[in-house]
Amino acid sequence: MNKKQKLKMYPYGYVYCGKRTVLIWQTGEMDTFRKTPWNGLLQSQSSTAMKRTLKSNAAKVRWSEYSEMDFDRFWKVLRNLKTGRASSIITCTILLDGWNFIEDMGRTFSLKKDLKRLHSRLLNKAYDKLFYGCNLPAVTPGGKSYSPLWSHEEILSMRAELRKIWRTFRKQRYIQP
Repeated sequence: MNKKQKLKMYPYGYVYCGKRTVLIWQTGEMDTFRKTPWNGLLQSQSSTAMKRTLKSNAAKVRWSEYSEMDFDRFWKVLRNLKTGRASSIITCTILLDGWNFIEDMGRTFSLKKDLKRLHSRLLNKAYDKLFYGCNLPAVTPGGKSYSPLWSHEEILSMRAELRKIWRTFRKQRYIQP
């Protein structure tokens, strides 16, 4: 790994079934979550507990850049998508952030088959709609905005494939309620 690909670590929490869990997200050659020496997911109930777990490695984490994903909200937003109804920036941001988290978790545990299903032609189009629907200033021309409309097939495919990989996470106990 060269200097440009140097590993950077950030605290990343997620909420699922009302329970908050803190992970360490790593970016470098690939975006993944930090694992334990025995190949489990390094996780804790709080940033303070995570710092204790990491001991001397805690200094390498950018604690001031904490992010959090609320999967209780993510699943509700995904469930409420409607055919032909435009999605807001907030909806697109929640869905894109959750999708990215799921992909990073899949890469963490080398779930290539699951990740491949998230990259069908239809789902690539849906992902692009979410990305552009976030209306990031670096991407969206000034004075313009984009609110994606969804086809029935896109909604069904997003729900089905994201739920399948989430069930895999739960079955393998990577994610616990």
